Amino acid sequence: MNLFKSYFAYMENPEKAVPDFLAQRAVGYACVGYFAAALGWVLFFNIGAGLSVAGLLGKLIIIFAAEVTAGCFAAALCGLFLDFFRVKASSVELFCLLGSSGFIKGLLIAFSLCAAMWPQAHLFLLWPLAALLVLGLQVVYLTRGLMRAYSLSAWKSLVAWLFGLIPFGVAAFLCGIFAVWGMSLLF
Repeated sequence: MNLFKSYFAYMENPEKAVPDFLAQRAVGYACVGYFAAALGWVLFFNIGAGLSVAGLLGKLIIIFAAEVTAGCFAAALCGLFLDFFRVKASSVELFCLLGSSGFIKGLLIAFSLCAAMWPQAHLFLLWPLAALLVLGLQVVYLTRGLMRAYSLSAWKSLVAWLFGLIPFGVAAFLCGIFAVWGMSLLF
């Protein structure tokens, strides 16, 4: 399978493998990565909750659609930021790079299974830390990928991805404000 070849090529020589992967424009691999990320999130938040198969599939489809949509927007905004600096970055390539980073969220599945296996260890208290760790690993992977693909500095690569995530931060902030405002109306 070509997906495994891409993985092993990355492990052998990341500086050569990342530009080769992006040149392929492997949207199918990216979608598999987005699906792995969606599966990671769904199992992370719902393991041990007694969710039915239909409920699990419904949540999986919704989260997968959200992951792909977020990947499209983040790739487009990251490409716009890089275009400000005259870096010729394709939004499709950035979409594929974001999709390949979705496999990192498979660590959430492992953490969820460990937490469900040993409930007396109270690992559920560490879930926010696990989510932050996985998201941090994903940002590091994406930053390194941009550095290798377009010969950018670490700072410029990190700011490009953070620029792509600004709308999601604004949306979360506004949802928080409206939630607080709604709660204040109730009391």
